[in-house]
Amino acid sequence: MPPQAGRKIVFDSNIYIHAIRRGPASREYELLVNSLPFTYLSSVVSAELYLGALDSWGVRLVQGFVSRSERVRRIVTPTHATWNDAGGILAKIGREEPEFKSKFPILFNDILIALCALQIGASVCTKDEEDFRLIRRYKRFNLEIVSS
Repeated sequence: MPPQAGRKIVFDSNIYIHAIRRGPASREYELLVNSLPFTYLSSVVSAELYLGALDSWGVRLVQGFVSRSERVRRIVTPTHATWNDAGGILAKIGREEPEFKSKFPILFNDILIALCALQIGASVCTKDEEDFRLIRRYKRFNLEIVSS
């Protein structure tokens, strides 16, 4: 489902990765282009994109995108309270659903992304339905799933 027009959006890193890998003809690429006026980049996603940039071309691509987001002041960074809230949410998941403890490193970043979106009243747009629906059981936020 595409994000609602006019609503602030924080894309999960998987949307950017699919757009890069599949190119301009991809659904994800089109989604990113059509949502530019409403898109905010989470610094957590920025870090994940840098982590995944495996060559100089990838690094330049990420640098260009991040610098454009910075220029238009569309970066959202977790606050101190957000980090603490994320730790509390993850601890609660661990107590109530311990089978997810092996996913904690991934879930922690996803929680931070969701909380960044909440900071600015945005929706999270992702292909990762399972993890974000799990997080929503512990913290309400707007979520828009892009099906494969």
